[in-house]
Amino acid sequence: MHLKTTDLTQTKQWLNDAQKQQVGGVIQASFANVNVKDYLAKYFDCTKPHQRKLRLYYDNDKLVGYCLLTFSDEINITVIRASAAFLPKFRQGGNTFAFSLSQSIKAWLTRPWRKHYYADTMLSPAMYRAIAKKTGVIWPHLTHQAPSQLFERFNSGGLLSQFNSLRCLVEVNRASKYLQQDLIAFKASEKLEIQYYCQVNPDFDKGIALFVIIPVNLAQIAKTLYKNLSRK
Repeated sequence: MHLKTTDLTQTKQWLNDAQKQQVGGVIQASFANVNVKDYLAKYFDCTKPHQRKLRLYYDNDKLVGYCLLTFSDEINITVIRASAAFLPKFRQGGNTFAFSLSQSIKAWLTRPWRKHYYADTMLSPAMYRAIAKKTGVIWPHLTHQAPSQLFERFNSGGLLSQFNSLRCLVEVNRASKYLQQDLIAFKASEKLEIQYYCQVNPDFDKGIALFVIIPVNLAQIAKTLYKNLSRK
């Protein structure tokens, strides 16, 4: 399904009132137990990030989803955090991959002397699979050894997974609005990434998200290109 997109940059042109209201509608439709005003304030208005990039996705001029990236400088590193939501019909999983990857690489190329990490809290097994199957190196992953010290640093207030003993879970007090048959399908899936996600984070439907870290560097670019070219 081809969607039209509009890209916004916080330091150049940001959300107008109408767009912000539309984004709020997508958030309300996508998550259970969410206060839209608080969500917008935390992810779209907080002053901590020095930059934000936002892609809006439209179907026949109706906003059906968004992908937000925030860029924050911490000691010796830059952390790129993501937030995304789509109306149920448009949850294709791969919608955000190209945007997130390209913007993360651009940020790293601008200041390659700094370490860059992409960090996302994923409530959806499908979203995790869409990113994991295309990304060269992603943590946690069933075949990649995860650096526990990064999870302790970036997710210090998070929860330990009983499956991998990694601090890679986050209580976010909201959940994606899934139908019961969706949950059954996820837990019965034969797709390895979805199986792994459900093992690491069995309570994803109860407001627990998987905290994912992706390094952004030359090795990542090479491995991601190789992985995607090999799949074709």
